Amino acid sequence: MNYDILGAKDGFPVVFGHGWGRDNQDFIPVAELLGDAAKIILLDFPGFGKSERPEAAWDTQDYADCTRTLLENELDITRFIWVGHSFGGRVGLRLAQMSDSPVAHLFVVAGAGVRRQIPLAKRLRARWRGWNFKRLKTAASTEEELIALEKRFGSADYVASRANGMRDIFIKTVEEDQSGLLGEIGCPTSLLYGERDTETPPEVGQLLHRLIPQSTYLECPEFDHHTILTRGRHQLTLMLREALGELGK
Repeated sequence: MNYDILGAKDGFPVVFGHGWGRDNQDFIPVAELLGDAAKIILLDFPGFGKSERPEAAWDTQDYADCTRTLLENELDITRFIWVGHSFGGRVGLRLAQMSDSPVAHLFVVAGAGVRRQIPLAKRLRARWRGWNFKRLKTAASTEEELIALEKRFGSADYVASRANGMRDIFIKTVEEDQSGLLGEIGCPTSLLYGERDTETPPEVGQLLHRLIPQSTYLECPEFDHHTILTRGRHQLTLMLREALGELGK
């Protein structure tokens, strides 16, 4: 797994896990603001950035296990703050659920990991679209026709997963529901969401807040799924500095 280490050499470790289809450069704005206060590890998950994809179709538990092995065996880091954006939030939830969890404080930024409560009418429309997609896909005679259908019916991440060879992992991870395991998280957890996020809307963070015992929830007006890391970098950095201060007491 590729990684970059920045910041204070002897500072408390803060590990950043990026979103699906992204890489560790997403956290540079926060790393630049936090560098004087912590040892910063920016990861490229297997299959993204400069890290090769796994040979098998991994789920988020596999990603969590691989990440922990890297941190402990290669970097000698056994306790850390985890900051996960989107997909990285899913992996962070897995790390925090472990009985001997190495996570001292969990930050989930615009993260998923639970099933949304979708109104009946919207569920029925989604089922119809899914049925229609399968019907048309069966009738497609060329790869070009199939790709056109995927672009018509699928999400941007679903479409991109064909080109980057991650379709099997995408389907496996996006269908996970960690709701029943979130009560096992024993570390302080901070949930940060953008009011205008349509990929992981605030209702996801609110549900996580209800299910995770020691959690706090903050919603930022005007921010969406990605600007929560750029325009919202000051808010996230402030929260991280507060968490570092608590750990230093």
